[in-house]
Amino acid sequence: MKTRYLILILCVFVILTGCTGLRSTPGALQFRVGAASAPVTPPVGTFLAGYDSNRRSTGVHDDLYAKAVVFDDGTSPVAVVVVDCVGLQYPTVNAMRALAASKTTEVTLPAERIIITSTHTHCGPDVIGLWGPDSAQSGYDTAYMDQLVQTTADQVARAAANLQPARIVCAETQCSGWAVNDSEPGEVDHTVSVLQCLDQNGKSIATLTNFACHPTVLDGDTTVASSDWVGAFYGAMAAALPGEHLFLQGAIGGWIQPVTPERTFALAEKYGKDLADKTLTALKSATAVKEPNVKFANRPFVMPVANEAFKQMSALKLIPRPMRDGAETEVAWFSIGPAQFATHPGESAPVFSNQTKALMDTGPKFVLGLGFDELGYIIKPAFFQNSTIPHSEYLTSMSPGPDAGPKMMEALEAIVP
Repeated sequence: MKTRYLILILCVFVILTGCTGLRSTPGALQFRVGAASAPVTPPVGTFLAGYDSNRRSTGVHDDLYAKAVVFDDGTSPVAVVVVDCVGLQYPTVNAMRALAASKTTEVTLPAERIIITSTHTHCGPDVIGLWGPDSAQSGYDTAYMDQLVQTTADQVARAAANLQPARIVCAETQCSGWAVNDSEPGEVDHTVSVLQCLDQNGKSIATLTNFACHPTVLDGDTTVASSDWVGAFYGAMAAALPGEHLFLQGAIGGWIQPVTPERTFALAEKYGKDLADKTLTALKSATAVKEPNVKFANRPFVMPVANEAFKQMSALKLIPRPMRDGAETEVAWFSIGPAQFATHPGESAPVFSNQTKALMDTGPKFVLGLGFDELGYIIKPAFFQNSTIPHSEYLTSMSPGPDAGPKMMEALEAIVP
């Protein structure tokens, strides 16, 4: 009788364990991923960023998006967000992060753990204020920017609401032939780093692809909204895999550009499909991440600003932030299992990407350019000392100054374990 009673108690425990989802391993937590996206295409008539002033949109070639993925290991969630635009300023990013954190209810997601980047398309809205009717008037549209902040924050909350059990795979490959360094031809990184999230049935929830090249096949004569070759990349990825697809821009400063024998949508389509083909091929031999635990560190700091033009634009309120002798900004590092990510607050030169990757002891390694901020070109001090380097005059005119790179690396060295 006593034996039967013990067996009955054991059976009840097994049933309850199965029904409540308890695990036999103490402390085991289920890794989850959620993703979401929404269009952020600006209205016709919006000032477009990246080339000359007074370039207004006349239509839409392909929609621009805000895309978000939330990773949750049960203890330390992190979100990765990318927006199709030339580059968000730090105050705008912080507004997005704060609103997203307040809207997210599925998990506790602190604002500092929301990583926001930009693709750097030159056929998107003027989100900085530098491309208005003329050099003395801002192109910053407050109504559009308020909506952009709202929509981007909503995607983080939606991604968190979509969290589901997931497994992670990673891959790396090369994409060469059309991304070149116009200033220092020998310094270019063709690495493509990929992280894919799969549901319990092996269906793709999201892919994250990191590669370095300006989305500037289209030139200043283009007046329709477009994410350039990134849009073609998204289209090719979506045709092959379900889920969300995030392109994470790399280190494109100093000066990583596409080869442009023509400035056409056809060429942009070719390049985007090429990157997608290489990404999809790499995923066929991807490596599974056995323990996708999340680690995170960030460091706000003041970027030195020696550029008098930057200071003047701030004083005239052409850009929505103070820039006197320095600008508040931030870097972050995080990992998902062996995959490591680090942010750069602008268009950083390949040398700083290489230095950042050297800090990481496992991979694949993702360097997220325009992470949290667009502070212009973060280039080697040599550009300020040697005017014979191709395009150095332009690059230095759009850079915070010669100390920007070393200061950024100092902040990263303090947080990358």
